[in-house]
Amino acid sequence: NNPSMKNIIVLLIILVTLTAKSFAQPIRAIRQIKVGNTYRETAQFKEAELALLSGLNSIRQQKDKYWEAVACENLGLLYRDMEDSLRAIRFFDSATYIYERLGLTGSKTAMLQLAQGIRKTGEQFAGIDIGSTGVKLSIIQVNLGREGRYIYNIIKDSAINANFADLNSSSFEAAKNAIISLLTVIKQKNIPPSHIFIAFSSGVLQEAINRKVSTDSISNIFGQVAQSVISDFKTRINFLNPDLEAKYVNIGVVLPKYKERSVSIDIGGGNTKGGYYNNTGNFESFSLPFGSRFLTMTPQDTTLPEKLRSELTMFNQRPGIQNKREVFFLGGIVWAMINLLYPEKSLSDYVEFTYFDVMNFKRLASADYLNLISYATEKVNKITDIETAGTAQRNLIATQNTFTAENLRRGAILLAGIVNELHIPTLKKRYYFLSKGSHIAWVTGYIVSNISEKYKNAKE
Repeated sequence: NNPSMKNIIVLLIILVTLTAKSFAQPIRAIRQIKVGNTYRETAQFKEAELALLSGLNSIRQQKDKYWEAVACENLGLLYRDMEDSLRAIRFFDSATYIYERLGLTGSKTAMLQLAQGIRKTGEQFAGIDIGSTGVKLSIIQVNLGREGRYIYNIIKDSAINANFADLNSSSFEAAKNAIISLLTVIKQKNIPPSHIFIAFSSGVLQEAINRKVSTDSISNIFGQVAQSVISDFKTRINFLNPDLEAKYVNIGVVLPKYKERSVSIDIGGGNTKGGYYNNTGNFESFSLPFGSRFLTMTPQDTTLPEKLRSELTMFNQRPGIQNKREVFFLGGIVWAMINLLYPEKSLSDYVEFTYFDVMNFKRLASADYLNLISYATEKVNKITDIETAGTAQRNLIATQNTFTAENLRRGAILLAGIVNELHIPTLKKRYYFLSKGSHIAWVTGYIVSNISEKYKNAKE
């Protein structure tokens, strides 16, 4: 009947219960990883993926780096077996990084060998996008999958700021130097000229038309620059129109399982374009002649001018767009928003965001710029994982180097205007941003389309 003794007993029971729960959570996650691997070995791939991804998410919450590496390793093996080389290499690379940090040299070596085994197979192709604000490179690898299906794996991407849409002498020189630098990378990888694709984006085409600059002369100049690095490259460098670029973007950004029920929207510097597949399986595109960089607005405007708002009603009035539940965004302003609002997700492939995130971003970007940067910096400083924190910090610096305070404000207002038209409370939509590879999405789609046509013609 001693009260103090009873209190001690109650406290011990609570401690035992909490300890049991703390042990139960990682044990459950480890069990999911092991079960997932068993499913993989018996070719039950869907069940394996569900179990392994669930185990990985749980073990990350426990911050157990060893079992996180094991989960990534098993996911790499799963996607290798599923002949999805892109995700296989991604998870093998993640496992490699963690094993190295843990000092597990043998496991690290095994992961490197598995990833290299996938990278060594298949042909390599390269694409360069000469865009409004930057010149971008994508190198992808093609592997033959099941039943003649081709699998595409991004093995390198890079971007160099050039502001080419200014179409003045300094932007021309910056773009030329960028082309030379990126073609030198391609040349070092011994990619044949027939596997190299270069194009000007639709934003550049739009500015060339507006300024009455000859597109033929631009193509000729940059064709000569390309040949100065790779003499056998004889392909004409053409301009993409918005509709064609929108199709390539969709190919490069939308997850295959979402193709039929999604719409892709690319908010570029010079224009906004996108598209979706209709009920007959045909791709329908749309485009607007303004983007985050070129907007007719004054510094005092807090909303889009009426003329621009009226053009955005297309997103609400076109059933093919409005009825899609999955919306895949890309473009510099969306990239900036994710970097500022969600730095803790800097290593994620896709980041899901909400209507309210966009409204909050508009509010922050329309207020004091330094407060916005301070807000993002505080979020970065709270990240405990070293790799995630490092990437988030680099993304924050890149955002500040890419956008002025006024460009950020205008872009946020445009993004909010688009999402306002898309938003219907009774229709639950999901908004995504492709974090990895978003800046070379249409380049990847461009390469994939050319490759597909190449193989189709070969078979015929």
